[in-house]
Amino acid sequence: MLSSRPTRNEAVRWEKSDAGEVQITVTRQENWRVKLLSRVFYIPRQRRITLDELGTQVWDMCDGQTNVGQMIEALAAAHQLNRKEAEVSLLAYLKTLAQKRFIGFVVDVRDQPRLRGPGGGRRRRRKS
Repeated sequence: MLSSRPTRNEAVRWEKSDAGEVQITVTRQENWRVKLLSRVFYIPRQRRITLDELGTQVWDMCDGQTNVGQMIEALAAAHQLNRKEAEVSLLAYLKTLAQKRFIGFVVDVRDQPRLRGPGGGRRRRRKS
């Protein structure tokens, strides 16, 4: 997990405001459930989510190049947190962004351990 690299979803529209905050625009889905609910409840076609300073800092690091471990170190140093505090907070925030489909994670196959079946992979025969 710490070697994975968060990357922004290219389908998500976002921009930086003059104040330096990231504003994400979420467009309402148009399916039959939403259409039905929108007749009963007011559901806006678009809404904007403004990230605070810390959220903007994390969003900027979700570039597909910076891995989670590096993000933890950067946040701990910038906000005078110990590593565990930064790790817990960052992982919870990244989970929220991923659940909303704002980000995804790039995992390098070379960084992952090889999966082997029962017996640990190939078996060598003994020469008699």
